[in-house]
Amino acid sequence: MKKFLLPLLLCTGLLAQSQDYNNEWINYNLTYYKFKIGATGLYRISQPTLATLGIGNTPAEHFQLWRNGQQIPVYTTVQTGPMGVSDYIEFWGEMNDGKPDNPLYRNPDFQLNDKWSLETDTVSFFLAINPGGNNLRLVPTNNTLPSALPAEPFFIHTAGKYYREKLNPGYAAVVGEYVYSSSYDQGEGWTSNDLGTGVTRPENLSNLYPYTGAGAPSPLIKVNATGNALNPRQFEIKINGTVLSTQTMDFFDYKKVQAVFSASLIGGGAANVEVKNLCTLPNDRMSIAQTELVYARQFDFGGANNFSFELPANTAGNYLEISGFNHGSIGPVLYDLTNGKRYVGDVTTPSLVKIALEPSSVNRKLLLVSQHSSFPVTAVTLLQQRNFVNYAAASNQGNYLIISHPALMNGSGGSNPVEDYKNYRSSAAGGSHNAKIYLVDELFDQFGYGIKKNPLALRNFIRWTRATYSSPVKNVLLLGKGLNYVQYRAYESNPDVERLSFIPTFGYPASDNMLVAEPGLDGIPRVPVGRISAINADEVAVYLAKVIQYEQQQAFSSPHCR
Repeated sequence: MKKFLLPLLLCTGLLAQSQDYNNEWINYNLTYYKFKIGATGLYRISQPTLATLGIGNTPAEHFQLWRNGQQIPVYTTVQTGPMGVSDYIEFWGEMNDGKPDNPLYRNPDFQLNDKWSLETDTVSFFLAINPGGNNLRLVPTNNTLPSALPAEPFFIHTAGKYYREKLNPGYAAVVGEYVYSSSYDQGEGWTSNDLGTGVTRPENLSNLYPYTGAGAPSPLIKVNATGNALNPRQFEIKINGTVLSTQTMDFFDYKKVQAVFSASLIGGGAANVEVKNLCTLPNDRMSIAQTELVYARQFDFGGANNFSFELPANTAGNYLEISGFNHGSIGPVLYDLTNGKRYVGDVTTPSLVKIALEPSSVNRKLLLVSQHSSFPVTAVTLLQQRNFVNYAAASNQGNYLIISHPALMNGSGGSNPVEDYKNYRSSAAGGSHNAKIYLVDELFDQFGYGIKKNPLALRNFIRWTRATYSSPVKNVLLLGKGLNYVQYRAYESNPDVERLSFIPTFGYPASDNMLVAEPGLDGIPRVPVGRISAINADEVAVYLAKVIQYEQQQAFSSPHCR
């Protein structure tokens, strides 16, 4: 058994070390300008706003934009050279979702709903000036009509319901009470409320505009669900009264169900999806994380003024005739977000938007957006300059990592208790450590994509230091109180919550040990970690005084008794 376990653990460690730390996108030679958004939509940064930052004369082609470690293509009203006072940078900004949370889970498959973030809906964008090129753009592209291609009859669309009714704690051991692991476990995350014994949860997906002609694949229903009680159970899935699947999902197991069905079932344009808990035992519980219907849809956008869709690669190009789009008699813009192209739709036939797409060798993510004045466009006006600290520099490397918050660095009488703590730990009396201070907001930006209270930022940073620093990291001290993500989410809108949540912890129930563990299943801390749950600087000072007094007493040698 030992011969088997050793190579297994080594392989697990190698896999963990090969994972990203989320800071790979940063160029430390560039200045970034950070801003936040909390809702998906069309955004613009005007030249006057850029001028207030002292970058109003920057050539348009030098700007680049980042979100969650990925560069986002932007449209600039002038393609090259400085912008005028009426010019702007335009982009499609998506709110934060649960995709960055996936590495938190012990097993990536345990995440059942990545539509919603566990920490916050607010996402951080980083605007940079990069004269070196390779800055993604949405380039104005001719919409050449008439097209020699026939109009595409359908596209594959996903209509979904992504539940956000409760934060489900996930897998539990029932030992007189429900006991949960601090690891992000199976079934943990946003779900529906519980479905009790015999309860049916209906979900009506309407305005589908299905394509029922020849050549389209059969539609597919996808349901992610989890058990929440120590009972055997089955559940069934119906669409418009027809049972499509019956599944066994005992105890705290989870299921990701997919079932193909006939397009005739949704030919009327609506799907009443029912999930029923078939358990007959009293007080059973299960939850649904998400329900998705994947089907062939006509190019009818149902009166929307913005619509996202995808098309497969096509080396001949595509011709689209889109009905049911609210364009207000102004040609809407189609963004090919994959290939970086911007088309203006033809609306000479008022009931249709006509667009001829250029050939593409890859699958495309597309977005049609109204240009009518009634369509909301949000101005980005508040940007914060960020010059990232290069923690790989020798002067920033330590073996005693103190992670703290600026609010704890201003004590009574002009003191800085966090700095005092560092100085003590660096002294001979405090252990002669190479102690360094790292501010948590900087770690959120560098190792957590700027997502506030992101525990992954701390774990990534600590893993990165262990892999990067020339001397082994021996200790991690978290200076500041933290909340688990369930508590923080519940009170996120309360300004006082920030005074109780300086340094996030990991999971629910909370565990700081998991912050110093590697991703994966073992959960073993790789370095000692401690926390001082202070909510102000003076509390740090009081605790430091006690530590010094205690360690002085421990160092004192009493005379031997005779």
